[in-house]
Amino acid sequence: MGDHTGPVFPDAAAELVGTLADEGVEHLFINPGTDTAPVQEAMAAARANGTPHPRSVLCTHEFVALSAAMGHHFAGGGPQAVMVHVDAGTLNLGGAIHNAQRNRVPVVIFAGRTPYSIAPEVPGHRDTYIHWQQEQADQQAILRAFGKWSMEVPRGRELGGIVRRAYQVARSDPPGPAYVMLPRESLMEPGGAALSRRLRRPRPAAPDPGGLAEAARALADARRPVIVTGRTGARPGAVAALVELAELIGSPVIDHQDRLNFPPRHPLFAGGEVDGADELRAADVVLVLDAEVPWIPVQAAPPPDAVVLQIDIDCVKHTMPTWTYPVELALTASTAIALPLLTAELRGLATPDRTARWRERRAAAGERLDKKRTEWAGLAVAEPPDAMLQALDRALPPEAIVLEEAVTNRPAIIRQVAREPGHRFGTGSPALGWGVAGALGVKLARPDAPVVSIVGDGAFNFGVPTAAIWSAQKAGAPFIAVILNNQAYRASKLPVQRLYPKGSADTGSDFPETDLTPAADYVQLARAYGGDGRVVERPEDLPAALEHCLETQAAGRCAILDVRLPVA
Repeated sequence: MGDHTGPVFPDAAAELVGTLADEGVEHLFINPGTDTAPVQEAMAAARANGTPHPRSVLCTHEFVALSAAMGHHFAGGGPQAVMVHVDAGTLNLGGAIHNAQRNRVPVVIFAGRTPYSIAPEVPGHRDTYIHWQQEQADQQAILRAFGKWSMEVPRGRELGGIVRRAYQVARSDPPGPAYVMLPRESLMEPGGAALSRRLRRPRPAAPDPGGLAEAARALADARRPVIVTGRTGARPGAVAALVELAELIGSPVIDHQDRLNFPPRHPLFAGGEVDGADELRAADVVLVLDAEVPWIPVQAAPPPDAVVLQIDIDCVKHTMPTWTYPVELALTASTAIALPLLTAELRGLATPDRTARWRERRAAAGERLDKKRTEWAGLAVAEPPDAMLQALDRALPPEAIVLEEAVTNRPAIIRQVAREPGHRFGTGSPALGWGVAGALGVKLARPDAPVVSIVGDGAFNFGVPTAAIWSAQKAGAPFIAVILNNQAYRASKLPVQRLYPKGSADTGSDFPETDLTPAADYVQLARAYGGDGRVVERPEDLPAALEHCLETQAAGRCAILDVRLPVA
């Protein structure tokens, strides 16, 4: 834990490269500009000299760079680095900034800053027309609402400490993006003589003992407890702890599956927010774990007299101004730490009468949910999305990692596609397009596993797929995109129909704003970048088509499986 020593750095840019490697950053997702020249030179020098450095991953769009960094963190768990050019590159990050915020991704976004000096004797001075146009009065404001921390490096000698601080803040609970601006002159100035001291993040929070005991008593005497989880599975080991708790008290688990938090084939799995609605409506005690949006009140909510308990590293959700869920007891803690402690408290309350009630409740819930799974199997016969997704699930190899961004078909994925913990990722956040570029990052973190991203056709187009596919092929990280193609922005059509039933748009089927016909030839798009794919219109044809795509991926090329659904 002392100071690090190593080679003397010729400039601050070289110190930046060494610091990133020392922080555990494996890949630098970069979209370069005139401001990144010192970093590019420092990376080349590190490669030539064999000194520690992250691997450069060239991304031809900034949204792809940050989305790939998110995917890498989901699958690999480490800190991330993204580099973009000045204000324009920061703006091009777009909705990926929001996604990184809501998914608590410990990423430091490095952006250039227009050089200050016009003096030719100052290394890195302004030397091109754009250096005046790209200067903004408050470039950091772009990230201020979405990031945890921002800072400009004023001098090369300050770079090491600032970068260390950025990673400490980004990785501390609740994690999130940090932003560091790098004027070109600062990068070319002398940096530190050796690596600066690493700043350790605080240990995860443990729950208040009194609150933990109170929560245990509420769950111990509940008649119909329900557990709602969103991202508990982001912490290794928390899934097993959640299973142990649910089994002990016989509680159904509603899994939003922003990560895979509970085994989908477990007898107490109640489905997602749609299929688990009946369980929620009947609950008298609800335990909310790591959920940004526990339920949508107008669709399904617990009874007004239900006791709502919460365990989360961010209970207040201060970045959501009107987060007003009726939580009676909130415990700020890592669920990986809190759940075993909560289970131990419950075991201490396990009288013979309570144990008998828990056992009876577990059997009743299992029987009730087994009927629900039979209904889900029936949907795979009657509903095209369910039928296609069930065929996909059966054809996927067990080691495949699945990403999901299917929007209106998301409930069907939760019902039909079952993966093991650590093999299923979503975002649960608002900016569409992550699923395609995220697959690039997942493949880089888990190169030996097949990576399959299930996306809607709208989400696919939002994801700058040309840039994502090109970068994946360039980086040797190919993925398969399974497009659920209903030829519409259905998520934007449904609100019109709900808010204006029998209105002009509904009665006249007049939806030019959401109509994606004629559908693009998505397979040809993959072929344009050296990949391949298949079009599927019947579930029985899907296994052979997927096998071809898996072979394409194994050969180092991206593949697209265009699954044609009825036009929405």
